[in-house]
Amino acid sequence: MTVLGQDENSLVDCSELVPVPPPPASTAHFPAGLSNADIEQACASTPFPTLPTDPGPVTSVAPVPPS
Repeated sequence: MTVLGQDENSLVDCSELVPVPPPPASTAHFPAGLSNADIEQACASTPFPTLPTDPGPVTSVAPVPPS
C-alpha cells in the first residue's frame, strides 16, 4: 500500500483483523497429463521443484465459447 500523500500517523493498522489462511488441503502436484517437462523455466539458477503428477486420464478443460 502506498502512503504517498497520506499522514502515516492517521492510518489504522488492520493487520490483526486479517485472518491466518488455512493450511493447503493437499501437497503441490501436477494435474494428470502434465509434468515438469511442461514447465517453461523462468530462472535457470533456481530450478523448478520436482512435483508428483496425479494418476489417471489427462485433465480436460471445456473450451471457452467465443463472445
